[in-house]
Amino acid sequence: MGFNFSNSILKDLNDRGFLYQFTDDKGLDDLFNSNKEIVFYVGFDPTAQSLHVGHLLWIKLVNKLQKAGLKPIVIIGGATSKIGDPTWKDKQRVMLDKNIIQNNTDSIMRKLSRLISFDDSKSSAKLLNNDEWLSKINYLEFLRDFGPMFSVNKMLAMDSVSLRLERKQHLSFLEFNYMLLQSYDFLHLFETHNCKLQIGGADQWSNMIFGVDLIRRKTGKQAFGMSMPLLTTSDGKKMGKTENGAIWLDENLTTPFNFWQYWRNVSDSDVSKLLKLFSDLDIDEIDSFVRSEKINEAKCILADSITKFVHPDTDLRSIKSTSIGLFGKTFIDVDSLEIFAIPLGTTIDSALVISKLAESKTAARNLINGKGVKIDGVVVEDYKTRLAQNSVLSVGKKKFAKVKII
Repeated sequence: MGFNFSNSILKDLNDRGFLYQFTDDKGLDDLFNSNKEIVFYVGFDPTAQSLHVGHLLWIKLVNKLQKAGLKPIVIIGGATSKIGDPTWKDKQRVMLDKNIIQNNTDSIMRKLSRLISFDDSKSSAKLLNNDEWLSKINYLEFLRDFGPMFSVNKMLAMDSVSLRLERKQHLSFLEFNYMLLQSYDFLHLFETHNCKLQIGGADQWSNMIFGVDLIRRKTGKQAFGMSMPLLTTSDGKKMGKTENGAIWLDENLTTPFNFWQYWRNVSDSDVSKLLKLFSDLDIDEIDSFVRSEKINEAKCILADSITKFVHPDTDLRSIKSTSIGLFGKTFIDVDSLEIFAIPLGTTIDSALVISKLAESKTAARNLINGKGVKIDGVVVEDYKTRLAQNSVLSVGKKKFAKVKII
């Protein structure tokens, strides 16, 4: 990352891997060194019931900047979620019902209020919903006042749009307006809350550029965009995707145990990067861990740090209790496993599908033939084996489920 910051906050964030792109890195460095109050914002569209691991980097950066004295504004995209951001998507988003959007909004707001400080301190965050101002826009007035300030040529050149067009995939006029609305969000916050900085993932870069440009054209003043890299594994895959679905931040969708276990089992090659992002360890200490043979200890620190941040009320000692007799050295808390109801006499291949440890009976039988399935720590030899009592099923060394016979 070729940024040379003099400001200690930006320098530390850059060294830890939080920073990716800037609309003006030198100007932002000067702003951070000015000792002026800095208000920044980040937005989340409530397109699902919960935020997921992909959003965690944004939330952690908000947390760090807030602790450094900056004032966050957290925007819930109650209005923009009605349209859908086309950014880096292969197809148009599914249109969401208003009631679903509201339920998602309420759920996400509850979680964010526990991860970011909204107290009465000097750097207290504000939680806003862009439906409060976007729903009041008069369309003709909006076109007249802001239409001339957006270049269709530039929009078509943005990767988020051009890639869809190159693949000849449908891009609706509705989605095409998303850039305008998010840009207007930034202008609104700039004028009403003196917000000068937008942060977000690299997939939001196009929207940031248009927001900064709109502020310059409308007010003659400067604002800034700062993007973060997308959270990916060392082999380039998005983090937070598993065979059983996304890793959610809501404990009702992903239990704290499964959340902890996900981070405990990350690849060795990802530990250093993730510790720099999600732990408070000094960078030199992290590098020392990785160079030593204490990689498993480092993974536990990583899992502890992230889980305690996302689920502060979680009893980590309970999560980390091990069942040596069943699972050897694998970290597993049987009492924390998700429980699946299985009818008495169900064959093991069907039980694996019901408990989400296999995608199909064929896949389950292949796992059994490969000696990869256990019932209470005992290898299953025959896919016709029937479950007769409450048990713990395991596939390999990392996938577990608790079954209750009904």
